[in-house]
Amino acid sequence: MRLALTWMSALMLCGCLGRAKPDLLQARLREQQEHLVEVERRADAAQTELARSRRESEQLRAELARSGKRVVAAEYTESLVRASKLQINSLLSGGLNRDERPGDDALVAYISLVDDDGEIIKLPGSVQLTLIDPSLPEPARQVGQWNFTAEECRSKWTRGLTGAGYMFTVKLDQPSQHEQLVLNAKLTTADERIFDATHLVRVAPGSVESRGRVPLAEDEPLPLDDVNDPPPPATSSAGSAKLSDFDEGWDAPAAGGRVESANWMKDDFPQRR
Repeated sequence: MRLALTWMSALMLCGCLGRAKPDLLQARLREQQEHLVEVERRADAAQTELARSRRESEQLRAELARSGKRVVAAEYTESLVRASKLQINSLLSGGLNRDERPGDDALVAYISLVDDDGEIIKLPGSVQLTLIDPSLPEPARQVGQWNFTAEECRSKWTRGLTGAGYMFTVKLDQPSQHEQLVLNAKLTTADERIFDATHLVRVAPGSVESRGRVPLAEDEPLPLDDVNDPPPPATSSAGSAKLSDFDEGWDAPAAGGRVESANWMKDDFPQRR
C-alpha cells in the first residue's frame, strides 16, 4: 500500500513539473517580445532624430553658402570631429638618392591624421613641408620649403601594408651638409584647423664638390715643373741626393744655356730603367 502511494506521488510531481516548464518558456518569450518592441521603438525615434538633424544641417550649410563663407562637405564633418593630431611616419620619411651621385637629392615625407585611438583619418587640406638643418647658423638653417593645395594633396594619398597617408616626394635644391635634419609638416583643414608635427629625418649628405665648397689653399695641387728643370732634390735625413743618383743618362743643361724642346732628338729623351 505504501509503495503504491509513493509511486502515485512521484507521478503527480512529474506531471506538475512538466506543466510548469512550458509556462516558464512562454513567460520568457513574452519578455523578449516586449524588449524587442522597445528596441524597435527607440530605433525609430533615433532615425527620426537623425533625419531632422540632417535637414537642419543642410539648411545651415545653405545659409553659410549664401553668406559667402566656406562650407565643409558633409562627408568630412565626422572626420573633422575625430581628427586629433598629425603624425610623420618615421619609417617611410627621409632622404632619397635618384641621380646616383653622392648624397640624397630628394626628400620623402609621409604624413597622416589620426584620432585619439591612433586610427588614420583621410581628411583633405593644404600641406606645408619645411626642412631645417639645426647645425647651420640661424639665417641658413632652412634647407627648403614646399606648399601643396588641397587639390594637389588628393593625388598624394596612398595606402599600403605599412599604413595610409599623404606621401610627398620633393627635390632638394642642394645636397645636405649634415645627416640629421628636422622635418616640420603642417596641415590646414577646410575649417581652418591647423595640425602640426615635427620629426627628425636622415638625409645622406653630399660630397664637398656637390655642396659647392671652396677648396682651401692646402688642397690646391702644386704646379708641374718645367720640362727643362732638373728633378727636385730629396729631403731625406740620409743626405741630399745628387743628379747622378736619379738617372746617369740624363744630362743637365749647361750653365747659362737652355735646352729647347723643339730641338730634342729621340735619343735626348730620358729613358726609364
